[in-house]
Amino acid sequence: MPVANSLVLTSLIVLSLPGRIWADPFHFENLENRAASLAEKPFVPFPENPPLLSNLSYDQYRAIISSEKGQSQRKDGTPFRIEFLHPGYLFRVPVKIHFLDPATREPALFPFDPELFDYSELVLPEKLDTATIRGYAGFRIQHPLHGIPENFDEIGSFAGSSYFRLLGKNQRYGISARGLALNVAHHAAPEEFPVFTEYWIVRPEKDDTTLTFYALLESESVTGAFEFVVHPGDTTSAAIRSSLYFRKEVASAGLAPLTSMFWYGENSQERRFHDWRPEVHDSDGLLFHTWNDERVWRPLFNGEQIRYTHFNAPDLQGFGLMQRDRNFHHYEDLSNPYHLTPTAWVQPGEKWGEGAVRLIELPTVSEADDNIVSFFEPRTPPRSGDVLKYSYTLGMKLNDEKALSPNRAESTRVGVDTAFPDTRRFVIDFDGPELQKLAADAGVFAEISSSANGFINENQCFKNVMTGGWRVEFKLDTDDDNEAPVELRCLLKLPSEDRILTETWSYQWSP
Repeated sequence: MPVANSLVLTSLIVLSLPGRIWADPFHFENLENRAASLAEKPFVPFPENPPLLSNLSYDQYRAIISSEKGQSQRKDGTPFRIEFLHPGYLFRVPVKIHFLDPATREPALFPFDPELFDYSELVLPEKLDTATIRGYAGFRIQHPLHGIPENFDEIGSFAGSSYFRLLGKNQRYGISARGLALNVAHHAAPEEFPVFTEYWIVRPEKDDTTLTFYALLESESVTGAFEFVVHPGDTTSAAIRSSLYFRKEVASAGLAPLTSMFWYGENSQERRFHDWRPEVHDSDGLLFHTWNDERVWRPLFNGEQIRYTHFNAPDLQGFGLMQRDRNFHHYEDLSNPYHLTPTAWVQPGEKWGEGAVRLIELPTVSEADDNIVSFFEPRTPPRSGDVLKYSYTLGMKLNDEKALSPNRAESTRVGVDTAFPDTRRFVIDFDGPELQKLAADAGVFAEISSSANGFINENQCFKNVMTGGWRVEFKLDTDDDNEAPVELRCLLKLPSEDRILTETWSYQWSP
């Protein structure tokens, strides 16, 4: 999100290797063995940096800037640069960062170096003893996305618990990913935030097109070994593999979790805020691709209560939180260009088996809160001693996202029927290459269904002469005595050919 984007301060350094800390050449299997060994022992609470750092305000944290040494440019011509992030403020757990020699795989720790930072503008009640700082907050990655070797762009940030973000060409930060989500908004257990406590980065060479690094994940309930292979481009992607080792049973394990912000959008007429912009969100919907090739689109909503939705999705082909609306004038925000925030798409590397896509929508009254979470949840919660291994690719998309679901619901609008205040009118615009080819008299039909407490009236489907797509309009009534949410589904069909034309639009409306 825009606020978080300005929080983390960085320093650019030369990748030197001060000293070895691993007895053998480093491989992913070494990290798996370490994670497995840690899982057999009681959890040790995370160490923290000095309280003076943890108690920094936002403005104090921003006062720590890169020093001249930290700003020095490397001359070796490699296509990746690593920036270290200073600890403090929200980043309390010291993170160790190592570098791996690409030839020998020998690791070396890069200890915290205060000379990389300038503290002259930092005002504190007492002197900060930098000798007591035990690690960094994390790191950022730079790469020349636009083809000019000397002009480096930020393509990723790994900082805070197991959070990370990636950027492709012409994208701006919005959505975040996590290594693992545990017990998110769960009634049976408090949420647990695993932490990437150590990283091992393969020192980049001149001809590298990808950056490879590894991470150790730790929490009270689980340890894990992660491998990331980051490939920058128009869509910057990361090939990720993970091995998780559970110390104890958890109520819910969320794989490949995504976190985003939805304050209000075009479907928020009943809960608008006093803001000058038409819409404010980093993502506007969840898309998932089922085993039988159905694509389901769920527009996001910011209500007054937590919404926790379960979509059964065995052998899932992919899922993601998307920003479909790319029209600048739907946001009118030059400071926070929401029309450029990426879509995050998760594609499993192999079948993940039985499970569900979860969507959690938390109420918020501000764009500063990440209130949307989505992940894949295995059907059986992991127990003590369980090992879970899986892989996936995470891609950050902008211009190529329509390929994920070409014939799709572009917008959802909901309003009160002026004649009947308890009735809601829905207007859905579908568009895509197949729909554009169909004439107005093609006989396209909108198949709409509702849960038992909802009643659909006045189903209309017609060519949108302004866009070339198709518009669906219908009215929804509910039982007067039933205040349960109504589940709705809609897709377009061509009955003459017995053919489904679009993805499935899915929506929950609460009385």
